[in-house]
Amino acid sequence: MMARRIPTILPNLSFEEALEITKIHSIAGLLKNDTPLIVSRPFRSPHHTISSVSLVGGGRIPKPGEISLSHYGVLFLDELTEFNKNTLEVMRTPLEDKQISISRVNASLTYPCNCMLVVSLNPCPCGYYRI
Repeated sequence: MMARRIPTILPNLSFEEALEITKIHSIAGLLKNDTPLIVSRPFRSPHHTISSVSLVGGGRIPKPGEISLSHYGVLFLDELTEFNKNTLEVMRTPLEDKQISISRVNASLTYPCNCMLVVSLNPCPCGYYRI
């Protein structure tokens, strides 16, 4: 619940940031007809069963993944220890570089991914461990 509130305490988006976010959501096919410009910071919370491609982007027709859809916003990974190790590993370089490059036979695309990564986890699988 606290993680969902983080975008509300971050500074308002500039017009240029709002345009970038809107472009990414438009490319992904997530822009609604009644919303010509996204004016609030995104909050994305993918399930721990997400694939690497869905998280960082790609596919046969390369689309932005969750890491790009959370550009200028928050990417929240709940129960971090439940995520596949390889899925988490592919996030390292894009988070450092603040962009993700996807190369396919037909094209090479670069999407921005400047987001705040927020994670939560229990100290052990049962959730009852006390420090």
